[in-house]
Order: sequence, then C-alpha cells, then structure tokens
Amino acid sequence: MVKKGDFILIELEGKDQKGRVFDSTNGEVAKKLHGKEGPLLVIYGMDRLIPGIYDALNGMGAGEEKDIHLKVQEAFGERKKELIKIMSEAEFAKHEVRPEAGLVIHVDTDTGRLYGTVKSVNAGRVMVDFNHPIAGQEVDYHLQLNEVYTKPEDKVTTLLNYLKLEGKFELSKEGELTITLRKKEGKEYELHKAMVLAMLRSKIPEIKKVELKEE
Repeated sequence: MVKKGDFILIELEGKDQKGRVFDSTNGEVAKKLHGKEGPLLVIYGMDRLIPGIYDALNGMGAGEEKDIHLKVQEAFGERKKELIKIMSEAEFAKHEVRPEAGLVIHVDTDTGRLYGTVKSVNAGRVMVDFNHPIAGQEVDYHLQLNEVYTKPEDKVTTLLNYLKLEGKFELSKEGELTITLRKKEGKEYELHKAMVLAMLRSKIPEIKKVELKEE
C-alpha cells in the first residue's frame, strides 16, 4: 500500500461534467499539460496533488485502477479572485514568450508547478488567471497506479530513468550516494541534472550526501 515518501508511477484521465478530457497522461492533452506522454512520477505525500486524488491513492497497490467522482473541494476548489494576477509583458519577453489571450503558461513555485491562462494583454500589462480552468466544478478521474518504489536504491534508479539520465550509482549504508552520469550537451540535460540533485537531497531522507560525477 502507498505511504508517505514512496515514489509512485501513475496514469490518469480527468473529465469535466460535460465529458471533456482536461487532464491525461496520454495524447495531446498529456503533451500540453505535462510535456510528455506516459506515467507521471509522484512522491506521495510530498508532491502537490488535489485532495481527491491524494485520498484515492491512499490504500491502493501497484497495478490497481480506480474511478472516482470528486466534488469541488476535493478537486480544484472554488475560483478565487486573488489568483488573478497582473504581470509585466517584459517578464514574458525574458522567456521569449509572446502573451496572447488563451495562452496557458506555468510558473514553478516551492509547492509545485502553477498553471495560468492569459486573459488579456493591454499596454504592457498581462492579466493571468491562475485559477485552475476546472475550478468550481465537479470532476471525474480514472486512476491507475503502475508501480510503487519504497527502497532508496529503487527510488534513485526510477528518478534517473524518469529524467532520461544515463549512468550508474553507488549508495553506501551510511547514506552517501555517488552518481556518475554520461554527460550530454544541451539545456535539457543540464536542467534534468539540476532536478535530480535537488530531488535526491529533498525527497529521499535516507540519502545524507550526494556526489555527482560526469564522464
């Protein structure tokens, strides 16, 4: 059964009350929302999940599937005025993004990735609604729990595979981890290398020290 700190791989599909798919780990919806198709890696109890999905996963085992209906407070909550923000168009220019009404953007925060929809652009000011597009609605989800990883070494392997980092590692009984990665060129490799270091230090308490090498 899933418990806090476990690394889990899940697949899901979320539909609104009109039957429209707004979240998925497959197809174009997955590519748009998650940047990829396929299972999502979640650190249970440490990553940000809507309450209904968090509760549904509790007690599930690897290979189990479940259909759930979520009320507003179990899903994305009520719409909040304070989540409508005014941003400078210059902020978008820094990331080579041209804001226009309907554009979906994301901002990475300490509590996870926050998605917003551009509502208007006027005189260098961009209005962004960070309420979830399905806020204020009941939803239905189909969940599939593919794998559950509890051992530190299995978590490291899973994390490296998920971030498409090739290499090997050694983990001592004292919690000292040495990783040797096959160095690649490009922004994606550098981003994923930084991500794996941050996650190893914050998401696997058994690991006390991390040394990263490249070859």
